[in-house]
Parts: sequence; C-alpha cells; structure tokens
Amino acid sequence: MRRLLDKINRRLIRMRFQPIRVFCFHQVSDEFEPDTMELCDWMHTEVFKKNILMLKRSYTFISLPEATYHLKHDCFRLKRYVVLTADDGWASMKNILPWLAEQNISIALFLNPSYLDGKHYRKRDSEKYLTYEEIDSFERSGNNVSVASHGWRHVNNTQLSSNEIKKEIENAAKELERFHSVIPYYAYPWGRHNVTTDGLLKGYDLIPVLMDGQGNYNDPTMIHRELLMK
Repeated sequence: MRRLLDKINRRLIRMRFQPIRVFCFHQVSDEFEPDTMELCDWMHTEVFKKNILMLKRSYTFISLPEATYHLKHDCFRLKRYVVLTADDGWASMKNILPWLAEQNISIALFLNPSYLDGKHYRKRDSEKYLTYEEIDSFERSGNNVSVASHGWRHVNNTQLSSNEIKKEIENAAKELERFHSVIPYYAYPWGRHNVTTDGLLKGYDLIPVLMDGQGNYNDPTMIHRELLMK
C-alpha cells in the first residue's frame, strides 16, 4: 500500500510541474532571401509545418493568455501544453498564418509598430513587414491570431534610460490599440532585460516575455520562451 501511495505521489508531482513550452520563430518562407532575411532567423515553410505537426502529436496548442492562466492557477497539470509566438512582424508570416488557422493553432505576434507603415525599417529599406491592413485581415478571418508588443522599435531596452523605455512601451501600446486582439504582453527584443525594465513593465500591467531557452517554464510572473528549431 505504501509503495502504491508513493507511486501516486510521484506521479502527481510530475503532473504538477509539467512545463508549458513556449516557442518563438521569426521568418518562414519557401526560399531564403539574403537581402531581407537573416539565415539564423529563417525557416523553410515545409520544415516549419513538419515541426508544428510533430508537436501537435504530443502537445495541446493553447494561446498565450491560456498559458498564463494555467501557470497561475493549476494545482495539477494533466496535459502537455505548448504555445506558439512569432517576433518582429515579418511579412513572411503570410506564408503560414492561414495554415495555422486551418490547424486551429493560436499564435501571438509580437510587433514593432514603427515598422508596420512600410516607410520605416529596422536595418535597411529592403525589409518587408506585415502592414496594419494585413494584420487586420488576419484578425477578421479567425480568432487564432493575437498581437502584443515587441517595443515601438527593435532596440535593446537595457541600453535605454527609464524615460526612453517608457516611450518605447507607450508608443507601441498606443498604436496596437487599433487591433481588437491585443494582449498585455511585452517581448523584450533579443530577450534582453534587467530589474529596471521588469519594474517598468509592472507599472503598465504588462507581462514580460523572455527568450532564454530552458528557463523556468512554471514561472507565473513572466513567460519564458525557446526558439523553434529547424
């Protein structure tokens, strides 16, 4: 009887600490375009689909807000959950967003609104980002796409003053208000953050989103992500 109870207890502990994996990717297309893409951030469309279908066999895809709810409220986690996110708002998202909708998979797009007007760019004017109109269209076509902040621009928050960080947060938030699916999360560019940046986000009721690989996946105060590997 004691052995049976110990076995049940160990099983319950494993269930309680089943991690919610949160994946991030950047660009997906059939061909790599060296003028507008970084090889380290790019994935072939078929490879992306293969990885997602492989995950779907073992995990249940949920939205980012659902993941936060589970992190805060689960006493025991009976399922293996996974969340999909994409950073920067690259135009190549158009290659896979309709397919994800067909698969009934939610995705959170972390956007830098200053690049969505087709006039301003992060590095060079050959870069291609989603436009406001395209994001609106994806929002209207289904309920699997949500948007969140990646800052006004793609900059290192740890190198900015408090006032500069506030401007990044506030400018992005103001522009993202036009979308009905906006959610209260802030993904740090390159995952770079510190005590100051985290404290500022709390003042805006934004949940910090990191890029730190095998971090604490059961942390209810911030979202830890890993790259979706090729």
